Amino acid sequence: MGKSTKSKVVPLHPEADVPAPVSDRPPPGQRIQKAISQAAARQIDRTQPVRVDMKIQADGTPLMCCPHDDPTGFTVHLKETFGSSSFDFAWRQVGLVRTAVNATDRDEMNAALAFVGGLKPADEIEAALAVQMVGVHEASVRLLATAMKASTIDAQERYINMATKMQRTFTAQVEAMKRYRSSGEQTIRVQHQNVTVQEGGQAVIGDVHGGGRRG
Repeated sequence: MGKSTKSKVVPLHPEADVPAPVSDRPPPGQRIQKAISQAAARQIDRTQPVRVDMKIQADGTPLMCCPHDDPTGFTVHLKETFGSSSFDFAWRQVGLVRTAVNATDRDEMNAALAFVGGLKPADEIEAALAVQMVGVHEASVRLLATAMKASTIDAQERYINMATKMQRTFTAQVEAMKRYRSSGEQTIRVQHQNVTVQEGGQAVIGDVHGGGRRG
């Protein structure tokens, strides 16, 4: 019986913050400047995702709160993010998001909230599905990262298989969201046809193109 190999799932943390500009770097070229300008214009029209302030207390439990001095506005923004009129529901989803992605700091938490906000849940069902989706997405990528660092082929295969299951689940969740949003409605297209009766009583269905008779 082979020896089992244990691998710790790799956490996904950025290696460092975005580096500060260095004086000896060249300015962006014309095409990059154009792309930046276009991106900046699109960013203005995007909805700013809700954010929370988060600190890990001495006992390891997270403390999350409003990140600015407008708690009323924060409450409205939070409820809208989760498609609900209930603050209790919305705040509960914030805790579930943290659990789903195992967020250990404010940046990880707010990144996950941006994922949910980007889906724009219209009600509590869509919000619940969005929370599940962010967790499945996080799990699948972590499993792939773990597979790449596995020390044996067996361990690598195991983590890739688990990641594949998560990816299939994510695809199913996307389809479920589409079906729910369409409320199961089906579009029936009715195409009208022209019926023309020619000489001799022969009916022609469809487009009829007339032409001169050759003598």
